[in-house]
Amino acid sequence: MKHLILIGPPGAGKSTISDLLIARIPMAVIATGQRLRQEIAAHSMIGREIGPLMEQGHFASDTLMAQLMRGWFAEVPVGQGFLLDGFPRTVPQALALEEMLADIRRPLDAVVSLELSADEAVRRLSGRRICVGGGESFTLHIDDDAAVARCHTRGGQLTHRDDDIPEVILERLRVYEHETTPLIDFYRQRGILTTINAHGPAAEVAARVLAAI
Repeated sequence: MKHLILIGPPGAGKSTISDLLIARIPMAVIATGQRLRQEIAAHSMIGREIGPLMEQGHFASDTLMAQLMRGWFAEVPVGQGFLLDGFPRTVPQALALEEMLADIRRPLDAVVSLELSADEAVRRLSGRRICVGGGESFTLHIDDDAAVARCHTRGGQLTHRDDDIPEVILERLRVYEHETTPLIDFYRQRGILTTINAHGPAAEVAARVLAAI
């Protein structure tokens, strides 16, 4: 049973890496970005609060995220490991997480930090598209001709997230650097930080993570 955190800048491929990891190590994934976007799509009270922030590349407040995480942890069965994708993002969130994990007696095994250059992040995100319609939605890159053809063949349409435009991407990267650098230092001091090069195909990056943990 593993208890992991996956940290990385926008475009590092955290969701894809998470899927590859849980195929090898059974874990419950709590992907906060995905869950928050679902709240926005549902026009819930939480979604209406965080929607404008995320559109501008900013994060939800530490207090709100801690409240949400407690509820999400309650969904993880006793005896099952977990992989956190998108939380914590700040040192106050990390301290809140330590309290939560102490309460449920589930200490962290490792914090994996994916490293990606800003140029590569912009290239990946500005070309990212979502195939919607004709089946389950999936994410692809506009340069992936085979994936684009698969989307069109099944009758899907390519859309993009509102926060995947260049100026918002750069703001997201700036916010990430400002708020997450202290977090990485925090976990390095705890002795549980592992840094992984996130350049290259997702399968290769996942293999690096598996070898490290």
